Amino acid sequence: MSQSKPIQIVLCFDGTGNTFRADGTETNILKICRMLQRTDEQLVYYQPGIGTEITPGSLAATTLKKGSHLGKSKTISQALGESFDQHVLGGYRFLMRHYRTDGNIYIFGFSRGAYTARFLAEMLDYAGLLGPDNEEMIPFIWEAFSQWKLTRYEGTSKRKSATEFLKNCRETLCRPVSRVKFLGLFDTVNSIADFEINNDTMPTARVIRHAVSIDERRVKFQPVLLDTGTKTQKRIGSQSTTYKERLDPVKTEPLVVPGVPQCVDESHDADIEKNEASSVRLPEEKKKGLDDEEQDLQEIWFPGGHADIGGGFQREANEESQLSHVPLVWMVQEAQRAGIEFDQEKLYRNKCLEKWEQDPSASTHFHEAIRQSSTEGLLHDRIDFGEGVSPISVLAWRIMEYLPIRRSDMQPDGTWKLVHWPLHLGRARCIPSNAVIHGSAIRRLQSNSEYRPANMIIGGGGKSVKEVPAEYGIGQWEIHCCEGDPARETYIRKGCKEHH
Repeated sequence: MSQSKPIQIVLCFDGTGNTFRADGTETNILKICRMLQRTDEQLVYYQPGIGTEITPGSLAATTLKKGSHLGKSKTISQALGESFDQHVLGGYRFLMRHYRTDGNIYIFGFSRGAYTARFLAEMLDYAGLLGPDNEEMIPFIWEAFSQWKLTRYEGTSKRKSATEFLKNCRETLCRPVSRVKFLGLFDTVNSIADFEINNDTMPTARVIRHAVSIDERRVKFQPVLLDTGTKTQKRIGSQSTTYKERLDPVKTEPLVVPGVPQCVDESHDADIEKNEASSVRLPEEKKKGLDDEEQDLQEIWFPGGHADIGGGFQREANEESQLSHVPLVWMVQEAQRAGIEFDQEKLYRNKCLEKWEQDPSASTHFHEAIRQSSTEGLLHDRIDFGEGVSPISVLAWRIMEYLPIRRSDMQPDGTWKLVHWPLHLGRARCIPSNAVIHGSAIRRLQSNSEYRPANMIIGGGGKSVKEVPAEYGIGQWEIHCCEGDPARETYIRKGCKEHH
């Protein structure tokens, strides 16, 4: 008897306030969801964004739940991400019900939905997955993992206690789950107050793709990058350091990631040998294949604001192809390479795939959509009047720029630090000097003399510069990867190639 095909589960987490719609303001997450194949072998889960109330009243932007306090309003929920745990656990429950041994898990997310996707992937790595009929144990698993995340910077006794609690929950209640096969993120941001200080772990997903906005300026939409240290961002073929849990100075047993073999430093060998008998180990045959492969990670910067990366704006009458189209095409093609099954006709119809058949016009339409998106797509700035956003919305977001809101700020040495001061005041995002820039940004620089993002052209030192001095031009760039491919071509700052 032939072996049945492993089940594929695709989870899609939409952006802040975004929900299911068909009015031309669909996000890239919803577009991806619509283009996916739906079969008995590939199941699809879609979740509206954090802050979205799934009721008829959610159609009104000012709707409050009956009898609720101000702190429970949709607006406040959008700003603070109050419903974060329900969103993570919604996806977790779906996996509980449908995951089967050796299945493939793919996760997409936009905005805070991308942070939800990343958090869920880490939860699967470190906590495992409950059985399908064990929902009453979900609060214990959430408590174990969230407390472990929250105690990473606290005293050693709290840290050790949280680690032991998580380990015991995993060993007693959970089953191991295969390593997430693909994690696709559109401009990850985090306004979840409890977890803002704790982004030092990274999912062990086999393939991670992150599309990041160059031009977003709002203080509450600071990006959560995949690597915020002084070292160069991990690239294709690099070994993920998150296959093990870093140990505290005290001697505690390692937190072994279910389904992923440990990579350990020599300095920890003695401790690990000492605790090897009590550590969680999987059967030898389960350590082969996907779980042994090195991590393939790409974090690429695209032109546009937050929703120009993840989608959600209404297309204007004079706009043939929106800025958000290029990140969509890039993500879809990367996901296909990772094994996700799409409806090919829908991909062609949405100009996400080049058609190499008898009709040459199909290929022309694909290339033209990429070109128009890159060079003519409207850029939306939510804190600037006259940039495609309503004046009331601009005013509301501007007020937040004058509040001492905690945020990550890149330091002169390339590290990141949490700061409240000085006030943000609409400063551009910090872009690392070794960042990988998508070809669409270079094409926009070349075709539009008014597009001169200082944070990109000058680098990390340009975050407070409003106008780029003429001598900088468009900056100095060289090809990084995939030369000539309109969807995948990337650039880096000249002189940074040896660091990649």
